[in-house]
Amino acid sequence: MLEREEVVSKRPDDGAFYQQRLPAWKPIINIHSTVPVFGVLGIFLVPIGLLLITTAGSVKEIRLDYSECGDCATKPYNVECECSVDFNLDTKFSGSQVMMYYGLERYYQNHRKYATSRSDYQLRGNPLNPDDNCEPYESDLDSSKVFAPCGLIANSMFNDTFKLEWLSQTHKNGSELPMHKQINFTQEGIAWNSDHGNKFKNPAGNDLKASFNGTVKPPSWSKAPYELDPANPSNNAFLNEPFIVWMRVAAFPTFRKLYSRILMELNPELTNGLESGSYRLTVSYRYPVLYYQSKKFFVLSTTSIFGAKNLMIGIVYLVVGALLLILATAFAFIAKKDLHNFLGQ
Repeated sequence: MLEREEVVSKRPDDGAFYQQRLPAWKPIINIHSTVPVFGVLGIFLVPIGLLLITTAGSVKEIRLDYSECGDCATKPYNVECECSVDFNLDTKFSGSQVMMYYGLERYYQNHRKYATSRSDYQLRGNPLNPDDNCEPYESDLDSSKVFAPCGLIANSMFNDTFKLEWLSQTHKNGSELPMHKQINFTQEGIAWNSDHGNKFKNPAGNDLKASFNGTVKPPSWSKAPYELDPANPSNNAFLNEPFIVWMRVAAFPTFRKLYSRILMELNPELTNGLESGSYRLTVSYRYPVLYYQSKKFFVLSTTSIFGAKNLMIGIVYLVVGALLLILATAFAFIAKKDLHNFLGQ
């Protein structure tokens, strides 16, 4: 006679952990416990908001719309054109560095098809290995070679370049001293540290050009990726910092991205910032915007201890903190009224 098979029970062990009998503490949220929490948070957030707004207000910046600079806007985008815009700084832009930005309006980098059109594996140092996300800019139909870098984002990289000249300095008495000095700037250090060398890497080896054999540059590029910065060999291909900045897509249709930094050590004639006076911005106009009714602009800006000018963060802190204080006051009044009613019974 066959022995009955032992039935395996699925019942958990009769322990405190398995039967959920461990001691626990569950906070009871009521109006009396909410008042001090809201009050402390409000007292903490309001001064931070005021500090952020104050520091943001101390940041100086000037914005120049150069969408219709000279007659360059009417020429084909692949035709080299140079134009200039003169402007004045009424006050000194003080600081150890002054930031240069370029900006675009009505440019939807947040479109899903656009934002996903890239190959992160390729950008980590594998130029011969794009993926299907890059379509329709994965490979060249004529040569069957892959695009490096591939995708819509890389192909549409912003390629206007700028020169800044200091024409004259304005003194306090209103007189002007002719200067005619070129302002030097650097594009080193404009990309996030988490991107440069981590998400973006060049192929291994000393011959960068040979690493891109079997690839072609994106159709809209005028230079091969290994020729982006002839003056700085380490700032080429996937480690080119303006390229890395462009590849971090913007969340809103109007945005600006860091172009370069004006450092005082690169300009001995400057003393802790850009002096008030007349300046000339010379633009190598290449990037087309008018045909899709967009605009592009150039921004000069100082910085604060919290970075670039951003009033919104300070306003959010201030509004949330003030709202918490109002709620804490209202709840305290209700709690006091309830206490009086209880004692009066």
